[in-house]
Amino acid sequence: MRRVLVVSHVYLDPTRRGKLRAFAARDLEVTLGVPQQWTESGLGRSIETTWERQGGVEIFPIPARHHGDPATLQFGRRELRSLLRDKRPDLVQVEEELPSLVAAQVVSAARRADIPAVLFTQENVQRPSSVVARWRVRRTLERVRGVIAGSAAGAELVRRERPNVPVAIIPQIGVAVPPAPEHTYHEGLAIVCVGRLVAEKGLDTLLEALALNRTERWHLTVVGEGPDRERLERYTSDQRLAARVRWLGALAPDRLARLWPELDVLVLPSRKMPAWTEPVGQVLMEAMAHEVAVIGSDAGVIPEVIGDCGVLVPPGDPAALAAALRRLAAEGERRPLVRAARARAMQRFSDDAVAEATMQFWGEILK
Repeated sequence: MRRVLVVSHVYLDPTRRGKLRAFAARDLEVTLGVPQQWTESGLGRSIETTWERQGGVEIFPIPARHHGDPATLQFGRRELRSLLRDKRPDLVQVEEELPSLVAAQVVSAARRADIPAVLFTQENVQRPSSVVARWRVRRTLERVRGVIAGSAAGAELVRRERPNVPVAIIPQIGVAVPPAPEHTYHEGLAIVCVGRLVAEKGLDTLLEALALNRTERWHLTVVGEGPDRERLERYTSDQRLAARVRWLGALAPDRLARLWPELDVLVLPSRKMPAWTEPVGQVLMEAMAHEVAVIGSDAGVIPEVIGDCGVLVPPGDPAALAAALRRLAAEGERRPLVRAARARAMQRFSDDAVAEATMQFWGEILK
């Protein structure tokens, strides 16, 4: 295989293209298809892409409708057909969710061009859907050569719909593992929580745990924005914790990367909800790569990412989380965990490791 086309709005952010550059370093001709325009709701910014070649990857903007909403995004049909005809890739990998219109569109276009397609999915919970959406999912799965799922639960959902389709469990995006992570001096336990400020992410559980640990030396940095922010800030004030909590709002990936040297512990206290459980462990992988200890709830993909290189606690249990934080306040407790976590990140979650696993899967399904 010499040429591959990857299609996804996720790679509009250049910091997320490490896997694609790793493909190119393995002598693949890599073309990236992205929407020509996109509006990021979380950061409130608009992105307009132009053609460029960066790190061995050719970025090809495709005119699209409903840009900004992955569920309803659709590319211009003529432009998509032209891209497939001109590049004539040996394989198309679509990294959009199964029920989305754009996933069905790209897989269908690849089939008409007689190009094998692979789909990536993060979905790990069966959600209520219409008859039309369920039909679209089945038809898309019937037309792909294989599926890459971001978690074991996601792979199981795919197998329920199409038991005979080849499925691999591989992260969508790798992380850059620094050769020697830096750490700046600071007093007390430096804790960070990254994610949207919504009930599912469980930040209130972390704040309750810290209220139980009010006599300990710690400070918390919150990265993220969302509708629960006012309520959560009010809680910190009521508990007289406000002076120890820093609210940074939503940050672009490059700004988040600059925070790691000043942090000791990342907490991902996500809950299990009827129609949602944590589908992505990207921030855990980044923390592990930078030798920041990780604590996560036993929910969704979190245990699969952490393995035995961090601490797992029951979802929604402030007392258990408070005990885990007291344990990791001791540097001697953190040191063996962060070293093992960095090794795990390098072996399984680095850009090179993710690219290698993906290409191995491609080779298996194209035999």
